[in-house]
Order: sequence, then structure tokens, then C-alpha cells
Amino acid sequence: MSELTNEMVGRRYEIVASGTYTPEIPGLPGLTFVKLGLKERGASSRAYSSKLKELMAAGGYFSEALLPSVLERTCRDNGIEMVVLRKQRDIIKRLYDNIPPDIAALIDKLTDEEVALLSPEELEDRGKAIEDRGRRFGEFAESFYTDEDRAVFEQARQIEQLEQHLRANTAEHHSRKHQMETEILLCARRSDDTEKPYFSCIEDIQDLEDRNRNALVQLYMKWKQFKEGLLPDFFRPDNSNLQ
Repeated sequence: MSELTNEMVGRRYEIVASGTYTPEIPGLPGLTFVKLGLKERGASSRAYSSKLKELMAAGGYFSEALLPSVLERTCRDNGIEMVVLRKQRDIIKRLYDNIPPDIAALIDKLTDEEVALLSPEELEDRGKAIEDRGRRFGEFAESFYTDEDRAVFEQARQIEQLEQHLRANTAEHHSRKHQMETEILLCARRSDDTEKPYFSCIEDIQDLEDRNRNALVQLYMKWKQFKEGLLPDFFRPDNSNLQ
């Protein structure tokens, strides 16, 4: 198992202190994020407001405020009760209250960037450990769930898919997407020269949907993590305290 060392934690502090972050995104080499400044934050806010105003004026989208009532009505029309979401949470809690600690524990807390620095031997060992944990977790869950539990999960899955579909058709969703793309355009820079932008326009980012969708998903996710900050565990080594 690969451990999060003090050296790795030190590099994590450097990332935060420098206000830059070079994510490991296959298909997007040499990309570095820089933190939002006042100018970029202003542009981000204006991007959201202008896009929301544009979409609401154009029509075709409903407001996110209506999502709960629309979702509940649609589910009711299809014979699905929203209470199954609470039942699903109760089942998952029951599962994790009973799962053996060795199965519940994470293999490690390394980031994608730290994993990319591991030796081939360490990567192989880590991969085997993850595969073994996944197999044991699947076997435990399979024996733990009842047929009633599985029926609850299936209904909950239908509700979640429906909610995702409805949310994707709200003006706010598309406005936030435009806002994020604006931020990435402003703050994604070339690693060899962070004064130079990585993308020339928002369309360059959107074109990844067809060319390399996985890279686009990773780009959105990594930017969101960098922008919003990191959990306390980001600075906590597994094996000892910082010296």
C-alpha cells in the first residue's frame, strides 16, 4: 500500500501557497491552474448573470427553484414515491455500520498527481490492492442486500436519473456551466509559461465534449476542487505528524 508521506504533504502545501496547481489530466498535458484574482472573480460573476438573463429571456428552460415540485410530480405520475430516497440512505447507513473495517478503509489518500509519481512496482501493488478491496466490497454488499433493498435502489436510481435530466434543463445549470468555462478560460495556463492561456476561447473547452469527453469531465472536476479548496485530509499524512 502506498502511504501519504510528509514529503508529499509538503508538496501539497507548496501547491496551496503558490496558488497554482498542475492537475494530472490525460489528454491535457502541460496545463496549470492559477487561482482566481479579483479581476477573474468579477468576470466569473458577470458570466453567470449575463448567461442566466439571456437564457431566461430566450425561454425553453425552467428555474431551478421549481425543480423539487417538478421532480415530485413527475415521480408521482410514474408511480414512484420520493420516500425511497430516505429508504436508500437508511440502507447505505446500515451497510456501512456493518461492513468490516478492512473492507471499509481506503487503500490510500493519494491524489492522481501523486499516483502518477509512483514506481511501476508501486502502481502494480496499488492496483492489486484496489481490485481486491473492490471485489471484497462487492461480495459483502451482494450478500448484505435483500431483494427489497435492491428494489429500493432501483427506484432511487430512476429518481436520480430523472433529477439529473431535469436539472440539466434549468437555466441555472447552463449558467453555472458557462461560468465555470469562463473561469477555466481565464485561469488555465500553460505550465511552461503561466502567463499564457491554455485555451484560446470557450469553444476550445467545449470541443472536448466530442474529442475527449473524459478529459473534459476531469477538467471540470479538477478545477472545481482547486477553486473550492481542499479537505483537511489533504494536509494530513497517514503515517506520522508533520515534522
